[in-house]
Amino acid sequence: MKEEKTPVQAEAQPHVATGASSLLDIAKQRARQRAEDKKVVALKRSTARRMPEPDGDDEEDLGLRDRKTTDIVKNILTLPEMPKRKRELPWTPISFGLVVAIPTILTALYFAFIASPQYVVETQFAVRGANQASLSALGLPALVGGGSQSGDSYIVADYIHSAQILPDIREQTGVDVRTVYSRPDIDFLYRENDTRSLDEFRDYWRDMVNVSFNSTTGNVTMRVFAFSPSDATQVSQSILSVSEHLVNTLSDKTRRQVVDVANQQVARSEERLRNIRKQMTELQITEQAVDPSTVANMEASIISSLEQELASLRTRYKALVDSISSDAPSARVIERKISALEAQLIEQRQRLTGDTEQPSNNKTTRSGVDTSSALPQMISRFSELGVEQEFAVKAYTASLAALETAMQEAQKQERYFAVYVPPREPEVALYPFSLLNTAIVFLASISLWVIGYFVFRSVKDHAI
Repeated sequence: MKEEKTPVQAEAQPHVATGASSLLDIAKQRARQRAEDKKVVALKRSTARRMPEPDGDDEEDLGLRDRKTTDIVKNILTLPEMPKRKRELPWTPISFGLVVAIPTILTALYFAFIASPQYVVETQFAVRGANQASLSALGLPALVGGGSQSGDSYIVADYIHSAQILPDIREQTGVDVRTVYSRPDIDFLYRENDTRSLDEFRDYWRDMVNVSFNSTTGNVTMRVFAFSPSDATQVSQSILSVSEHLVNTLSDKTRRQVVDVANQQVARSEERLRNIRKQMTELQITEQAVDPSTVANMEASIISSLEQELASLRTRYKALVDSISSDAPSARVIERKISALEAQLIEQRQRLTGDTEQPSNNKTTRSGVDTSSALPQMISRFSELGVEQEFAVKAYTASLAALETAMQEAQKQERYFAVYVPPREPEVALYPFSLLNTAIVFLASISLWVIGYFVFRSVKDHAI
């Protein structure tokens, strides 16, 4: 049995020793080696278990042994059956069709048979004022390029893109913009729902209206997109109408604010002057005097006359006393006159100087008030009111001048909405660009497919 196994192993050795040039050959070689090892082990076990039969024929036993040996050698030399690979689907053309071909064909069909034509109306306008026009006439346009008119143009541009313009258009012109862009003849991608809220419709509105501002000239260019020539023209005219109303409203508010501030200042100055004049009148009525300086002069003249009369009586009394006795009736009369004049002179001096330390005889003023210092107080009050009245008159005069200046400046704040390129009804549809959009979709799709293909192949190669 050992002699029969030797040639089998000799025949198997060259087969095992063959080199493999690839991983698949190496795998096949290892599979064959494992199969041969298993068959050799099985052959040994079967030989050990087999026992010779005493009654059997030697020739038949020899023939059976030769057939078994031949079957074992055949089994050892036969290659193991490899599992058949399942037929895989051609994923490369399938992915190309799904990612590139189908989107490109659908895009081409949409632009060829479904997409609605879009018409464009271009309008250009600007906001100008009186002061800008005057400086421009002097040849100084660069000084006013970024002035308040540019700010007004910015306001109009932002107003056109806001949601507030939509109800203003409906109220002032009677045009419902959402109805214009929700007509049934518009394709399903651009057709809008007229029941949506203004906040949701605002993004769609910004796509349909393009506004650009030139900061150098202060001009505004507006482009309105619609799906019919009449709708595009109507929407453009409505936007210009409400924008002009906005500019006029802002101009009126500016003028009113400037003039109102000046009018308020004039009213305050006038009220102050009126109150001071009222106080002056009440003081004149109370003191029964129009001019305190006149009253003071009159009081001074009274004191002077009293002093002259008192001096004359003293002279007569001295002359009379020198000639007759001081107890004479005529001397006593002159003495009483002198005493009365002295008391009157003291009272007049107290009223003129306001000296309250000197005794008074409870004399009353013209208004019936017992005050020895009425004249100085009256003069002081008249002086204070006079100074206040002077300042009030000057303030009132200045406020009137400011009002006149404000009215002139308000006229310069006038704003004009000037449309120098009016809307014109378009003749042909400029959009959409069917071929260009289809080409863009094709290039984007094939770029995406190429990137995905190379990523997939790279991952698959690293997974072996």
